[in-house]
Amino acid sequence: MWKSIKNVALTGLVLGTCVQIVAPTLVVSKAAAQTPSAQSSAIKQTDKRYNITFEYRGCQRAKSKTQVVCEVIATNFNDNYLKISFGARNEQYQTRAVDNLGNVYTSASLQLNQYDSRDKIQTDLAPGIPTKLTYNFKIPEQVTELSALDLGYLTVSRIDTVGRISLSNIGAIASASTAKK
Repeated sequence: MWKSIKNVALTGLVLGTCVQIVAPTLVVSKAAAQTPSAQSSAIKQTDKRYNITFEYRGCQRAKSKTQVVCEVIATNFNDNYLKISFGARNEQYQTRAVDNLGNVYTSASLQLNQYDSRDKIQTDLAPGIPTKLTYNFKIPEQVTELSALDLGYLTVSRIDTVGRISLSNIGAIASASTAKK
């Protein structure tokens, strides 16, 4: 599957003069055109101040039955690297899961690449490169659905700014046996 931009020459008549215009056109392979877009149903939010998108990728119950692992993809759409600290249990910018009854569960830990922390992880988000964040929660076994993930983070610059994004309508927590491999 592929998509590309191709310039197409168009001929037209403007005020009695024949003109040729070159316009960019999206060219899509047949496979891509026939595949339903996963992004159309994706749970995604954008922090417009910093031009970062957060996309929910699923929550799965681990074998321990009370541990739930949730994945989020963060993408920086700026032209430059963005220094950001993602919070797990950090007092200023915790990440929380909310069930359908309104119960709130604070993230027990967070993984980003080879790093694992119970508090926070700071990184430089590269422009345009998706970065996977994995949050771990202790959620009772009888909770089978989540209504939201409330992500906390801190952008690090001349003035550090705490940010929050809520990914809502999360839905069912996948069991370890039904999760994708």
